[in-house]
Amino acid sequence: MPISTYKVERIGFSLLLLIAMLAAFQPLVRVHGPNGDQVNNAFDIQSGVAQLQENLGIIGAGSPSSDSGVSRSSVSEAPATSGVLAMPFILRIGWLVPCFVLTAFAFSILALLDLLSFRKETAALSVAGAFLGALAILQLALMGSSLQSWAEMLMTTASLGSPDDPGLGARVLMTNSFVISPGFGLYVLTTCTFLVSFLSVTRAVPRVRSVMRHDPRTMVSKPIHIRPINSKYQEETCTSLDISRSGLQVESPSNHYFVGMEVYVTQNGLPGGPDNSEEHGSVVRVQKMEDGKCRIGIRIIFDA
Repeated sequence: MPISTYKVERIGFSLLLLIAMLAAFQPLVRVHGPNGDQVNNAFDIQSGVAQLQENLGIIGAGSPSSDSGVSRSSVSEAPATSGVLAMPFILRIGWLVPCFVLTAFAFSILALLDLLSFRKETAALSVAGAFLGALAILQLALMGSSLQSWAEMLMTTASLGSPDDPGLGARVLMTNSFVISPGFGLYVLTTCTFLVSFLSVTRAVPRVRSVMRHDPRTMVSKPIHIRPINSKYQEETCTSLDISRSGLQVESPSNHYFVGMEVYVTQNGLPGGPDNSEEHGSVVRVQKMEDGKCRIGIRIIFDA
């Protein structure tokens, strides 16, 4: 959907997209490990999960007792994950998180470039960025939940060691204290791109601005030429009922108008004339009459 030519709207969208990109400097993922609260970016999360698995495997191998008859060298040759339940699948595909986040940032950059140049695909690009950011948040939430369930299973099945194992306490502490959750930056990225797409599709900014205007109306009847921006709707010349500086009300025999529809209007019904330039407007009210006609309220969108 083409972006509106309303300058205030474009400036607001630009600020939102800039904030979305600046979110890269904020924590994207929060990883709380056994050594305290550690903040990592999305590209470190897989290494953190791998480190946890490695530590649990090394500690889980245990230290042989002096009378076990097993040498330390034989223990070191055992698989690192011996005796430990397999890590949940959602944790093993943690590499998807940085892919989602990186692509979401790429879409926000493309949306800003489109907003500053073509103004045609800003909404679609923002939707894609918001969707990928939401996927990253969802996966991180699932990873955090699966991590806690995995820790409970490890303790329930005694995979971390027997109750007499002196290293059991350290392993329990490690599994319980390792927490994964989305960071503030990821929420900012997703929220800003979602707002751009939502406001662009609903045309909320120009419509609210138009409704807030309260200019005096003049009851006047004259021809008004209406040309919808979407070319699939035919243009026509209607008769005005009242006119103000910020809008007008017309009566039309057509019924293809709807609230939010953007049009170009020319007063005096002479499009292209030297004294009758087109004005950008938005339909804010459609009232169907008993005789089959419609009364259309149009607010003028001022680009300045």
